[in-house]
Amino acid sequence: MNFRPVLRFIAAAVGGITLSMIFPALWSLITGDGGLKPLGCSFAAGAVLYAALRRAGGNASLGGMTVREAILSAVSSWMIVSVVVGLPYMFSGAVPGILDAVFEGVSGFTTTGASVITRFEDVPRSILLWRSFSQWLGGMGIVVLALAVFPGPVHERLTPRIQQTAAFLCKTYLVLTCAEFLVLSAGGLDLFDSLTLSFSTLSTGGFSPYRDNIGHFAGSYVKCATAFFLFISAANLTFFHAMTVKRGFPTLGENPEVKFYAMAMAVTGTVSSLLLYRYGVFETVLQSAAEGFFHTASILSTCGFFTADYGEWPAPVKLIMLALMFCGGCSISPAGGITCVRVLVLIRYIGTEFRRKLHPRAIAPARLGGSPIDSAVISSCFAYFTAYIIIFSAGFGLLCLFGLEMTEAIWGAAAALGNVGPGFGLSGSDAGYANLPNAAKIVYIFLMLSGRLEIFTLPLIFTPRFWGR
Repeated sequence: MNFRPVLRFIAAAVGGITLSMIFPALWSLITGDGGLKPLGCSFAAGAVLYAALRRAGGNASLGGMTVREAILSAVSSWMIVSVVVGLPYMFSGAVPGILDAVFEGVSGFTTTGASVITRFEDVPRSILLWRSFSQWLGGMGIVVLALAVFPGPVHERLTPRIQQTAAFLCKTYLVLTCAEFLVLSAGGLDLFDSLTLSFSTLSTGGFSPYRDNIGHFAGSYVKCATAFFLFISAANLTFFHAMTVKRGFPTLGENPEVKFYAMAMAVTGTVSSLLLYRYGVFETVLQSAAEGFFHTASILSTCGFFTADYGEWPAPVKLIMLALMFCGGCSISPAGGITCVRVLVLIRYIGTEFRRKLHPRAIAPARLGGSPIDSAVISSCFAYFTAYIIIFSAGFGLLCLFGLEMTEAIWGAAAALGNVGPGFGLSGSDAGYANLPNAAKIVYIFLMLSGRLEIFTLPLIFTPRFWGR
């Protein structure tokens, strides 16, 4: 394996994230909020690391990397960049130690949204702005990385070249971010709140500059606007390409994954709302519907925004939320989880197997979008699902071993692996991850990275076969 192109790739990623710190640094310079020094120290550390990696990488070409080199580049860059993202939290004193800074950095760049910060009011606004901006950068990065490196069950190439496809998706991502920023600004939010919420929403990250998250904002305007853009952000971005090409709104039938995603949102949102009203959690049907659909959109998109502690909700509603954590949003989006297209493939194949049991001689292949699903795609989805459950079970077991109660460990492992963020109990929506044992935090870091890097990729580099010839 040639490590020079790998080092150069990592250098480019570190350089890009380091330059991005200029944005919150300018905010701090203008407002004088006290965040300039920690951001400056972080920038300097990132610049030194970039220079060292760039020198080690030499003039190696990135175009001729092998599959192993590409995988190692993706995993290593994501891990190292996450550490660089966490530097401002350590230098500013927003978190007490290095492990917490790495945790917050990994959570941000993987768009998970789990936090160890406890006193938001003491953190400079420029650091909180960086916190949300890092999620936005991570959301864009995972979409591009999915096209270039990660294999998927259905990859719809919009244009002949990956670079052109990535450029279009990045433009779409930017346009949607600007659109939400304008909507939130029109609703009376100031520049800081509009920026941070837009960054966290479109990346399906879930960071908020306030401890009570979206519950900080009174009224229903912010909640409705956020829920709408959450739904859009976790949809397959190729759906928007069809809108630009055909100059009209495509039907859901043209994209079976988006259709399944919309149906899952509608059905689970309705059921959750009815259950919330039935159990008397909220007094009116309208309030139950608002909370039910908002949290459904938040969990299914793997964002993790919250307005209430859903850990206190009735067991049937919590089970729905737990199931949504596993499902996740669409492929070719910043959302995490198993993704709707894989769930849909598994459902279609299981339905076909039922038909074969009833009619053994019938030839009825599983179909998706009117076309038969290739057997390799079905095998890939089953393998992914199996690996997902194995890693979840291992993480759940380790969290129990390190002192978490069973319910807390189940929710925490599902929230971290699905890149959702808030779990239940010690890691719940009204708590945080600060009080967890350090060993549990390390497990969460591994789960967040595994879920963001498509399950197989991170464990793969620890196998002897990966390093063998």
